[in-house]
Amino acid sequence: MRNLLSIFLLAVLLSGCASEQDLTLETATSRALDKVPGCGNHLETFNKVNESQEKEDGFVITIQQDCEPKDGEGPQMRSDYTYYVTKNEVKIVKDNN
Repeated sequence: MRNLLSIFLLAVLLSGCASEQDLTLETATSRALDKVPGCGNHLETFNKVNESQEKEDGFVITIQQDCEPKDGEGPQMRSDYTYYVTKNEVKIVKDNN
């Protein structure tokens, strides 16, 4: 019984490691969204993925950010950020502020 439990735990561990190595669109999008800076100073931040493209070893993710005053009055700002996401890094490609 103990050997069976050990084999089961080893299989679960190995399957978890394999899934962490794969880069999916969902994982790449999440990692890119984590890199987008916040609006700051009493502004609400709204991030939306505008475009995603799969490349050889990763994804190019374009995120549109809207910054709006929390009280609803004042100027609004829109920015676009483009990131190249691979298994090992998240690199900004384009920053249109």
